[in-house]
Amino acid sequence: MAFRYVRFASSFTRNNMEAFKRKQTALQSRLDAVQFPEKYKGTILEKWALYWKNLVRDYKDMIIDTGKTMRDRPVRSGIYLTLLGSTYYCCVNNPDEADFMNRFRQYSNELQLVHPSCQNPEASRHIQFLQRCYNEGIVRRISLGVVSFIWLNNFDRGVAIYQAICPYLQPRYMTFHERIVDVGFNNEWWNLKKKMVDYDINEESFQE
Repeated sequence: MAFRYVRFASSFTRNNMEAFKRKQTALQSRLDAVQFPEKYKGTILEKWALYWKNLVRDYKDMIIDTGKTMRDRPVRSGIYLTLLGSTYYCCVNNPDEADFMNRFRQYSNELQLVHPSCQNPEASRHIQFLQRCYNEGIVRRISLGVVSFIWLNNFDRGVAIYQAICPYLQPRYMTFHERIVDVGFNNEWWNLKKKMVDYDINEESFQE
């Protein structure tokens, strides 16, 4: 199945490369056919036209060479295309802070519909903890393109005391992992989702 996908990706890429090559050849022919009047030769207009003509030629050669390499090595090309496609998919589905806030509100509302005696203590503590963090204004998000992290700062953005603005008192990279409260990947915040599993089941009540 994987080999069939690689062959399909290689054939699809080769056909697109050949079509693009034909378009580039036609465009290059049109550019070569353009002749500047004598009065414009040696001016900035001619230099600008030569720049774009050479740029099109360089890109055409690069694309042709890439197509030849992909045709000669279809397995490697298929792996590269899969990695590029996966990276693009993860970047598109990388959740932002608004997604985290909406998911937090959704879980908070669902938890409030459950009687306190039936609420999962771990889920309740986590929701209350996040609520305090939002009230203090210390919730932050950092994105690495394919994954995001929700972390906690020391102060609210509006605080201007010395401890908040001094660069030597900012969160350190070595201990940054201790400030992370959630990880966002593939349109999901995984720690929040984990905490809310069985949010309406209080296991401590069964032990009594």
